[in-house]
Amino acid sequence: MNSADQRPNRIEQKLAWLMLGLAAGCGTTAGQGAGGQTGAAPVVHLDMDPIKIEATTDAEGTHIEAFDAPELFEHAGKALSDKRFDEAVKGYGKLLKNFPESPYARPSLYNLGLTHIDRKDWPAAADAFKSLIEKYPSHADAKDSLFQLGACYAEQGNWPVSAEVFARVLERSDLNADDRIEAIARRGFAQFNLGDLDVAEKTFRAAMVFKQAIEKEERLSTDFFLAFSQYHLGQIFHSRFRKAALRLPEAQLDKDLEEKAHLLLTAQRAYIDTIKFGNPAWASAAGFQVGSLYEELYDAFMNVPVPPELDAEARGIYQEELFKKIRILLEKSLRWQRENLLMIERLGVSTEWAEKSRLAYAKLLHLLDPKLPGEGDDLLKRTAPSPDPSPTAPPVPRAPFRSGEDSKEPAPSDTDAIRRHVL
Repeated sequence: MNSADQRPNRIEQKLAWLMLGLAAGCGTTAGQGAGGQTGAAPVVHLDMDPIKIEATTDAEGTHIEAFDAPELFEHAGKALSDKRFDEAVKGYGKLLKNFPESPYARPSLYNLGLTHIDRKDWPAAADAFKSLIEKYPSHADAKDSLFQLGACYAEQGNWPVSAEVFARVLERSDLNADDRIEAIARRGFAQFNLGDLDVAEKTFRAAMVFKQAIEKEERLSTDFFLAFSQYHLGQIFHSRFRKAALRLPEAQLDKDLEEKAHLLLTAQRAYIDTIKFGNPAWASAAGFQVGSLYEELYDAFMNVPVPPELDAEARGIYQEELFKKIRILLEKSLRWQRENLLMIERLGVSTEWAEKSRLAYAKLLHLLDPKLPGEGDDLLKRTAPSPDPSPTAPPVPRAPFRSGEDSKEPAPSDTDAIRRHVL
């Protein structure tokens, strides 16, 4: 017999206590005491969770089901922990429908949102978090629900609303330092994806300024969103670098090159500052991007129109001489991709950016010396690609679980029943 068979039925247990309370409260007389007075049994008051009883009829007959909020919450939490998401959704929904005022309703709403996140049903997750915010606006879970809500809109690509939600978060008075930096970073990310790079730059810089203001007074639990902000500052300058064209005649080319070189160094500095945070996910992404800057500058030079007055033979000589002068850009790019691969190897982390750097490194080896196959390089052997590399660009690193306080009432039997996580 397993432990579940040995455990008394919840409802039988509750009814037994109920009958005991009634028996104790219904006594009317007792034996005569020393003073000749009749003694009365004490009245027992029991606070019990409501029990619902449902009867359903099908071809097999009538079925009776009795349940209460703690039981539904426990079963739904277990389903969520076991990744039985449809069952968890059904359990939390049943609890909210039948016991809307139960102490279990609020954590059930939050966990329902988490379950929809795991199912990647972003609209349903957003609805759950919005309901919690509206019903419990002053509770700490409302703050965490706002973070989740803004992230759900981001997953849907609804950047205007995501930015608006994180602006609401920043108006709250109950944010700790980690909360504030995360909200600033996520708001900047929404602005970045809206293409409003000037505003996004100010927002990301605000995160860095805030960090400097509090670093002597408050210790942050994660550097993820600082590295996130610094990396996207690099992305903003990188975007401006790409848009800066190199044009003829030579006088114009000199001006364009000065501007493009300035943007390259600015972006490179931002990426290097990202690496200094030591977050493996963002460091590997930033290392790849620095190498890309030099390769992109090389490509920009190679795509400058050849002076129209040159004949075919002169054009060939022009291209050869140009390559000799700018091959140093490929060499710089190669060194950065190599260093990035070595850094990832030392850290022992698995990241899609390693695959990007490996492919870039092999390509650069071949560009610098077409006679070299590239695959013979020892570093490439050690950083072999995954069996099924993604054909698309790697996603930006995902944010970690939030470290918000767990709900204190009610205390679930499963530690995963009430949890905090952000996309």
